Amino acid sequence: MKKRHLQLIRLLNRGRRFTADELASETGASVRTIQRDMLTLEELGYPIRSVPGTGGGYEMLPNRLLPPLQLREQEAVALYLTLKWMEQIPDVPFGELRDSLSDWYVHELPHDLEIKISRLEKNILWLGNKIATPAPFTKDVFQAVERRQKIELTYATTKGSRTFTIAPCGMSLLDLKWYVYGLSDYGLRQYRIDRIEAMRLLDETFEADDLETLLKTSDERLGVTVRLELTPLGRRLLEDVLPDIKQRNEWNVPEAELPFLSRQLLAAGAEVEVVEPIELREMMRDYAGRLWEMYQ
Repeated sequence: MKKRHLQLIRLLNRGRRFTADELASETGASVRTIQRDMLTLEELGYPIRSVPGTGGGYEMLPNRLLPPLQLREQEAVALYLTLKWMEQIPDVPFGELRDSLSDWYVHELPHDLEIKISRLEKNILWLGNKIATPAPFTKDVFQAVERRQKIELTYATTKGSRTFTIAPCGMSLLDLKWYVYGLSDYGLRQYRIDRIEAMRLLDETFEADDLETLLKTSDERLGVTVRLELTPLGRRLLEDVLPDIKQRNEWNVPEAELPFLSRQLLAAGAEVEVVEPIELREMMRDYAGRLWEMYQ
């Protein structure tokens, strides 16, 4: 494929229609050359449509092919391993593509590199907790996030099923569990997708900041200072719970999150002591008392 062909593909991938004159001007080629290039690209499998007449031109149809990547050998291996890692993630929004993409990719590589990757793959294992609750609505949530459309959820809470509407601003993956972040009258909230019992995509769209900005703003809301005394083992047990736990003893935590935090701290047992706030100490004392009564 010529350099000019790649330039033409990038232009058509902008999602608009170009006349032959416009493409010729952009590439420095003649109109006749552009017309031959379009036929060549069609033969290569690119879904290019030619629209005749006034206002016509060339455009790329949906589900288009993207330009090939020019990769060095180490980059090709790194990309393959990334694709294989994706196969370990449950309920990837792109569905069945996950299971075939790495195989398709490796078979397009030179034979010697394919053999090298096949040998290397047997020496790299993807370990960890592979038991994850199915989250069948992940793909639907992804489409709602992509289209910026509100959704109606029936969600399993600790007090039973509840139905409400959110504006899905983004998603995250944590410990093999998918979460959706939704805006509602209660502000920004995080919901586990495997706890969604039913979902309906609404016709209403929404406008919102990107998820990174929303989370940063949410983190800046007023909270309470949580100060802990931790043993070295306690820091290790809670390293996935509190940020920078190796260097810090204090964190600013939204008050509404204290009950959830107390349950996480309880898992570290006597390796952590809550110094303040008093409300969190009382929660810990209450949970410990209930456990004591349960196991007497």
